[in-house]
Amino acid sequence: MHNQISAVTMHLVNKILKNFKKNPNIFILITILLLAIFFRTYAVVDRYEFSHDGDLYSWIVKDIVVNRDLRLIGQETSAPGIFIGSLFYYSITPFFLLTNMDPVGAIIPVTIIGILTVFSYFFVFSKLYNVQIGLIASFLYTILLETIQLDRRVVPSTPTNLWVIWYFFTIIMLVRGNFKVLPVLGILIGLIWHIHIALAPTLIAVPVAIFLSRKIPNLKQILSFVICLTITFIPLAFFEIKNNFVQTTSLIDNFGKTPEGIATGFYKMQLVMGMIIKNIHNLFFVPHHFPFLQNIVLFFAILLTGLWAINKKLIQWKELAVLYSWIFGVIIFFSVSSSIISEYYFFNLNVIFILLTTLLIFYVYKNSTPGKVIVIILFLIITLKNIHFMITQDYYHKGYLEKKEIVNYIVNDAKGKSYPCFSINYITSPGENVGFRYFFYLKNAHIGVAGRGSPVYSIVIPDEYAKDEIEAKFGHIGIITPKNVGTRQLISEACSGANTNLTDPMLGFVD
Repeated sequence: MHNQISAVTMHLVNKILKNFKKNPNIFILITILLLAIFFRTYAVVDRYEFSHDGDLYSWIVKDIVVNRDLRLIGQETSAPGIFIGSLFYYSITPFFLLTNMDPVGAIIPVTIIGILTVFSYFFVFSKLYNVQIGLIASFLYTILLETIQLDRRVVPSTPTNLWVIWYFFTIIMLVRGNFKVLPVLGILIGLIWHIHIALAPTLIAVPVAIFLSRKIPNLKQILSFVICLTITFIPLAFFEIKNNFVQTTSLIDNFGKTPEGIATGFYKMQLVMGMIIKNIHNLFFVPHHFPFLQNIVLFFAILLTGLWAINKKLIQWKELAVLYSWIFGVIIFFSVSSSIISEYYFFNLNVIFILLTTLLIFYVYKNSTPGKVIVIILFLIITLKNIHFMITQDYYHKGYLEKKEIVNYIVNDAKGKSYPCFSINYITSPGENVGFRYFFYLKNAHIGVAGRGSPVYSIVIPDEYAKDEIEAKFGHIGIITPKNVGTRQLISEACSGANTNLTDPMLGFVD
């Protein structure tokens, strides 16, 4: 019996080795995807950030499911009067239902998007260049800690990287004169509103690509583009018509007026360049910090890699030109705009930096045996280092699990003491008193107005703020239970009003 098992095992091993020799790329891709799954799911619930965005998207899903509100918009952005489209909220709704309206369900579609993005990097780079370049690019996207963290965030802008890799595909295809991708481009443009308006400036690359292709799309191709754009654009158009073009007006106002205290001119461009340089550094070196690399030299060194790649016939000059137009178009746009800028606005450039780095690595790997050894050893070191970091990361626990347990503790304590309602006081820094409201809703808690006699629970973030006073803590969030509680009659009167958890406005939420 033992000999039979050994024979079967050896047969399977030999078969796997034979298939690997025949098509090793499939096995490498499978390994990359398995790594992607590990990096995007390891301790994902334990480290699930749940703050203001979490409350917002959960509240919007509640509005869709419970109030049966067919929403055309999601939350309001940092630009007044401009909203995110509703696609993200509808995409996570089935998973909320799957988890009995628990927001942990939102992790599932976000993880799927992350894995799809990894595969898209392989597919796109393989189609545009070759399979080895596709494998290198997808591997880099898989193991770089910056892209991992972006893929693990549960926010409406999470699909950005998936959008960007397919936009990159359409741009390169256009500059090569292949206009069959115009329907895909139409869909992508229509989806910008649903992801983030900061992606709009990247569209400067479209006319540049068409011009450099020295071709003109035919009527059928133009019509297919218009149809696909119209279909994805309908929710925005309908909302604007229904609401007197409120977003269009707000967009014009945001660009026409510079708020007081917002940087302008050359200083604004310096801020933009500083954020891009910081993004490049973080993309390749996080969690390490190398101040000497955070300068304009790093930015131009990567761009010059593109010129070197032309010389080595790894990329065409017109492809590089359209990518440069993308980069400098984004820089110029945000340098002259009146919007408050964030590092996030420039994440769309990462695909270009990954491409140029990939071409360099591919050349080193392809052209010598020592190069192959160096690349393989480097990739192994980075993989093991990042796996070790992921497992041993010192995470500050004040997220989903801790906030859910805090709410459970408060509700159970109030129930045990027969409080008809209670109030919440926060001992924390500004902006940290978020991420609890939806959990109180799930527990059907009645939150009274503070200062009118209802028992007051104090939530302390971090617990170090009141170490000697807290009576329970979960992670780094502490609880101080009510002291000097009034009479039953006073509490009853204080609790006779509306449930403020349901009636108080929520920043960014619009009915």
